[in-house]
Amino acid sequence: MKVTSETLPERQVKLQIEIDEEQQSEAMEKAYKKLAPRVRIRGFRPGKAPRALIEKEIGHHRLLDEAMDIVLPDAYKAALEQEDLTPVAQPTVELVSHEPMVFSATVPLQPSIELNDYQSIRVPREKTTVSDEEVEKSMTDLRRRYGTLEPVDRPAQKGDIVTGSIRATAEENVNLVNQEEIEYRLVDETLASLPGLIDIIVGMSKGDEIEQTVTAPEDWEDERLKGKPIVYKVSVTEIKEEKLAEEDDAFAKEVSEDLENVQALRDRVREDLQKAQDDANLREYESKVLDALTDLATVEFAPVMVDHESEHILEEQANLDPRDPRAVDLYIQRMGKSEEEVKESVRADAQLRLKRSLVLSTFAEKEGIKVEDADVEAEIETMAASAGEQADLIRTIFNGEQGRQNIERQLLTRKTFGRLVEIADADNSGAEAEAPAKKPAAKSRRTAPRKAE
Repeated sequence: MKVTSETLPERQVKLQIEIDEEQQSEAMEKAYKKLAPRVRIRGFRPGKAPRALIEKEIGHHRLLDEAMDIVLPDAYKAALEQEDLTPVAQPTVELVSHEPMVFSATVPLQPSIELNDYQSIRVPREKTTVSDEEVEKSMTDLRRRYGTLEPVDRPAQKGDIVTGSIRATAEENVNLVNQEEIEYRLVDETLASLPGLIDIIVGMSKGDEIEQTVTAPEDWEDERLKGKPIVYKVSVTEIKEEKLAEEDDAFAKEVSEDLENVQALRDRVREDLQKAQDDANLREYESKVLDALTDLATVEFAPVMVDHESEHILEEQANLDPRDPRAVDLYIQRMGKSEEEVKESVRADAQLRLKRSLVLSTFAEKEGIKVEDADVEAEIETMAASAGEQADLIRTIFNGEQGRQNIERQLLTRKTFGRLVEIADADNSGAEAEAPAKKPAAKSRRTAPRKAE
């Protein structure tokens, strides 16, 4: 067997494989024995007709095609071993000639990732601070949640809860809204998509019915309504005034029994807001740091890996079952576009997501980040401790193989980002001086451990 190779861009190699005469002869004989029982030749039992008669009946090229199918898998495997190649997916195979048997195989190789000098990454990190206005807003939201709604016999005011019917039509009887006996809060945000409606309702009383035409502004966001008249028909059947809970110590205890007074509640609200801001800030910072790591890295991967990642994105967008081989095809049909158009629309995202994933996993490997069984056990116990009466159920669910794998992946991601943030924020946190010494990282190179499909 003769093999020649040509290196192609994007981590691909093109192999040309020529089968020697002995291999071809053996493959032709196997093809004859496989096809003979299927061919009916008068005067011979199935499978007993001479090869010459079988060839004459089905054609020489049919026998050659069958022989090629027989010889190709072993020949391809031998060529990979000879050239010391590790594919990441199935090759694209093309027939070059039947006689002699020659075929080409374009082999997608494992991706190549160079992290380069990632230890030099530094990304500025902003600090978060909770303002007094944010605390006041959260306190008002809490008071609203624990407040009451009381019917009132007066015209509607902003902030009231109004019950009634709303119908809105534009030109050519375009129906914008047609709701009967709906309840809504009379604030700008609730009726923002319907120009001028809130001004009509403010001042209406219980039992009122109004039909009024309003012209939408020329700069209105909805193209259908710009400068167009809108006919509103509104009725009001009930108006309720919101009574916020009193901000006192009794209110604090109602929110949580462990709060002694309203100041303790305010402190708790500020702490919760600060934690939420810190968490959001950390997620945003992690994304920036990963971007910096990805920008610094040199990554090359085969197009077939992008194709697979594009399919994963489409599965997620349509909430499809990845186990259904028809899922993506059905989604593409519903989109009303060609397969090429739909896949091309997500290709850039797929490339970036794939690159980020490869870089992050390479970083974890380079840094020796691992998750031990004890880490998984501790995480399960932490989850169980916060589950109350459901603790045993949590242990049962997550002690299974799939549950433990999920937790292991989450912990690995958490540890990896933790180390990456430690490096990128070293100048601010002083973590670099405290971190254990690492080997020089310049030009770190890795081939991702993915199996051929």
